[in-house]
Amino acid sequence: MKNKLLAYLILFIFAVIFFIPGISFADLDVYMGCNCWESNGIPGNWQRKTVWDIPFSGSGYVHSSFCDLDNDGDMDTYVTDDGSSIMAFENIGSTTAPVWQRKSIWDFSPPQFSQVYYADFVEINGDGKCELAVSKGTVIKFYVNTGTTTPVWTIAPGWDITISDGNLAYSFGDLNNDGLNDVVVRLWNICILKVFENIGSDTVPVWQEKSAWKPSKDTDPPALGDLDGDKDLDILGGGGASWVTAYENTGTINSPVWTERSNWLTPDARTSCVYPELIDIDNDGAGIEENPQSAIRNPKLTIYPNPFVENTIISYSYSVLGGSGTVEIAIYDISGKLIKSLTVVRQVFGMSTNNEIKWDGTDNCGGKVKSGIYFCKLRVGNYYMIDKITLLK
Repeated sequence: MKNKLLAYLILFIFAVIFFIPGISFADLDVYMGCNCWESNGIPGNWQRKTVWDIPFSGSGYVHSSFCDLDNDGDMDTYVTDDGSSIMAFENIGSTTAPVWQRKSIWDFSPPQFSQVYYADFVEINGDGKCELAVSKGTVIKFYVNTGTTTPVWTIAPGWDITISDGNLAYSFGDLNNDGLNDVVVRLWNICILKVFENIGSDTVPVWQEKSAWKPSKDTDPPALGDLDGDKDLDILGGGGASWVTAYENTGTINSPVWTERSNWLTPDARTSCVYPELIDIDNDGAGIEENPQSAIRNPKLTIYPNPFVENTIISYSYSVLGGSGTVEIAIYDISGKLIKSLTVVRQVFGMSTNNEIKWDGTDNCGGKVKSGIYFCKLRVGNYYMIDKITLLK
């Protein structure tokens, strides 16, 4: 009996501490400027993907940001290179293999700026569309899209971030799991990072500097994304300087702590004067990353008891601001094989949803599965969360 209990204890500790190789839900690709590097799910294992490159060379300080601008289901892109306007490229390929075509009618020249140094898409107000954050000099201004299949940008008064240093580069992501996007900002002239928490609401942002979230060592323009599949946001740097680095978040999804991981950089991060942007451009599996298309608020996935012997209850909740989509709960083994589809429903969104479902440790054929570690995946539209389940016998 003691040996059996010891075995269960070891299995439980292993489940809590280790992410099991063989199943990867963090597969963010990266655009360094307009050049694409594909990920195979292992941080730092980048492979050059020239067929996905955006056909623009620029004169330096190039950055690409991604959003579905025409509501056709794939990501389009805006490109900046410290010029007078933001240049648009439409994806005329697919959600798994992008093909970029210049789309000048989507270009944007903000009247508040004579030049644009940097631009990035972000979801701020919960309308299900991308907002656009634009900077030149000491201020970041925000624009909401009032168009449908063609973007129309209108300034959002009162959303500005003003910093006493010029030429700002930045990346947005929810650093404390409160459903609001925060921002990491690179101050180019004095070569430091600042982090701002969004302490506003899900319709109007309020920015407050959060020095406790700042990495101990600075890096050039940051890109936020879950690089290692542990459900929190990491930082990937770029820009061509010898001291550029990357950071793993070794804290929690509620409070980041940054540990340097220079081996996660792309091969050109310290040699090319271009800025990184993380995105799962081929839709081959991504974890929780900055997703400007998501209108989901306060997603939660809890499993109790865990570990379990006979049955466990999977509870999930979320709020979706409009639209409709598929909601699915499924169980996978550590190789990524589907074990059990617990629920698949088509739902009209627009309200808060709270549900729970029981898993009795069986597969789709009704047979009992063996003890071990499994993964529970909640998918709501294009967004998903994953948690581990340990089955004991």
